[in-house]
Parts: sequence; structure tokens; C-alpha cells
Amino acid sequence: MRGHIAKKGKKYYIVVDIGIVDGKRKQKWLGGFDTKAEAEEALPGILNIIYQNKNKLLERKTFGELLDLWLNTVAKNRVSLSTFQSYSSSIALHIKPFLGDYELSKLTPMDLQKYYQHIMTEKGLSSTLALYHHRIIHQALDYAVKMDMLEKNPADYVDPPRKRSYQPSIWDEKTAKKALEIFKETNIRIPVLLAIYTGMRIGEIAALKWDDIHLEQGYITVNKTLMKINGQTYIKEKAENKNSYRIVAISNQVVEELKEWKAKQEKLKKELKELYHDEGFVCTFEDGRVQDPKYITKVFQKTIEKHGLPKIRFHDLRHTHASLLLKHGIDPKHISDRLGHSTITTTLNIYSHVFDEKRRKVAETFEDILNNQQK
Repeated sequence: MRGHIAKKGKKYYIVVDIGIVDGKRKQKWLGGFDTKAEAEEALPGILNIIYQNKNKLLERKTFGELLDLWLNTVAKNRVSLSTFQSYSSSIALHIKPFLGDYELSKLTPMDLQKYYQHIMTEKGLSSTLALYHHRIIHQALDYAVKMDMLEKNPADYVDPPRKRSYQPSIWDEKTAKKALEIFKETNIRIPVLLAIYTGMRIGEIAALKWDDIHLEQGYITVNKTLMKINGQTYIKEKAENKNSYRIVAISNQVVEELKEWKAKQEKLKKELKELYHDEGFVCTFEDGRVQDPKYITKVFQKTIEKHGLPKIRFHDLRHTHASLLLKHGIDPKHISDRLGHSTITTTLNIYSHVFDEKRRKVAETFEDILNNQQK
């Protein structure tokens, strides 16, 4: 609680900041005193009275109102567009329906603990998502403390959900090869081909332009990602000094299929003329419009279900690519570089299940060495 002395006309007043109401700092003027010395003498006692009755001076605010305030005044200016969209969805779909009507000043650690239990047991969300929600809630409540809307953050006293290690679903060699044949008959043939053969992320694949693909040299420059938010398409450039900006080598088969698709695009341009949307994207509909990640994911899921392929996410094609390389003895360092991981430790942690198989094989090999020696 802060206060200072201000002169207005011939009188001196004690001005106290009592918090934020509707996004604006609210002040209370008390006095006035004939002299500055009188005001300074009264200041400590006034501050104590205000502190004891602060909640009466502030309008009652719900936790839902705080979330909206924090989202649109803090988060909006600090995080990326995709993260802001993610925060907005989490708040609207999950956090506010359960906690939104709670009076902010009465929100307790127990209320938060009940929420995490609710979304994991009744809503079936993962512990990873529950932890993500906890971080959103914690940031919003931290903001309330900084703005003198709360004395302390109730999220500080909660045991946050514990993130469980994720083991991705993957296809084996036979299934991956079968999928490549099946998807040849769909309009997302190229995205699936690139995901399986390069391990690129779906946003990176969707953002590819022909200028990024060097067919004669046999490599792809991964330098941006595409996302679609509220019907609008956005391209985010990657910083050159980050691992996500990288060069990915492609095999002869991928080169040939890309050449074939590029030739088909050129033919479609001539046929459709001004109706063709020529923006240089690789993964497009027949009229040249770019395919966004949501569309690719939707078609992918429908196709694997139709053909009875093992159910996995599109992102798991990236995991399939890496796991098969590890299984067949490729150095993890090269795989880490190919995937754009920040460190090789990230790669080793994600694909620890593959290394478990290798560890067992080492043990069995050593046993065979000794058994053969005894013969």
C-alpha cells in the first residue's frame, strides 16, 4: 500500500493507491490538512486504516474478470500470437467455466486444487495440460498481487500437477511404407511424405515455399512456420541463430516426388490462369491455396481411420522418423540436428524408449559373448 502528500489549492491531502478497478489504478484522496506537516503526521495511521479495509474500497472482482484483464493487458503484449490464442482457449473452455465466478479476494489454494483434480479426473485432461493451466492461473494471480488487488498469490500454496513423461505413438517401418502408398491418393500426399521422410513439424511443412526447397542439391531450408488463427493465416519467421532454423537433407525419392508435384502445380497454373492462387507454397490445394495445419490434421485422421492404420497424431510422424533412425543406428547428434532440438539431451529424453531397447540388446549381446566363449 502506497501513499503520498499532494497539495490542492491551499490544502494538503493524503493520496493513497488502493488498487486496480476495471484496468485503471484507483486512488483515494483524504484530507485536507492546513499544513504539509499535519498531513505527514497523519499518513501512517491513514495507511493502516486503508490497509485494513482495502477490500471494502475496491469493487468486488471475480477471478474471471481478472483473467480477462490479465489476458488483454499483459499476456497479449508479451507472448506470441499462437501462445495468446492458446491462453485464450484454455481460459474460455476450461478455467473460467469452473473458477470464473469465484470472488477474487476469496479464491483459495483449495479452490485451485479442486480445479486441477476436476479437469484431470472428470474432464480427462492430461497432467501436462493441467500444469499448463496452473501456469496461466499463477501468472494472472501474480499480476493481481503486483496491482495490489491481492495480498498474496493463492497459487503459491498449491501442489501443481506433476508433468508425466510423454511416450509418443509411432509406426513401424511396414506401416509407414503402407501409409505412404495410401496417402498418394489424397491431396495431403506431400505433407505426409515430408513428415515421414524429414521429421519436420506440421507448421514448418505448411509454411514451405519452393524457394526453400533446393531440389538439385537435395535439401530443404526450414526457416518459418505457418499457423491459422481465427480464420487468418500467419507466417512466423524463425531466427537464424536458433536451432529451429536449419537445413534438412532429403533423399532421391523425396526429390523425385517433389519434382512431380511441382510439375503438376505448373500445369494447374496454366489451366486455371487467374483463378490460381500463386503464392509459391508447396503444400496447396489444386487452385494454389495453401493447406493449413488444421486441414492437414483433419484429413490425416480421417484417412488413417478409413484404412485401419494404427491411430497416431500427425505430429507422431515426426516421432516415427526419429525413432526409426535411432532404431537403425543413426547417431543421436545427427538426429537432434535434423529435428531442430536445442540440445541432444532433448532428443535423448524424448526417445528414451528406443534406447531402452538398445540397452537390452547390449545386455543380451554381452551374454551371448560369454556363452559362446564357454563353448
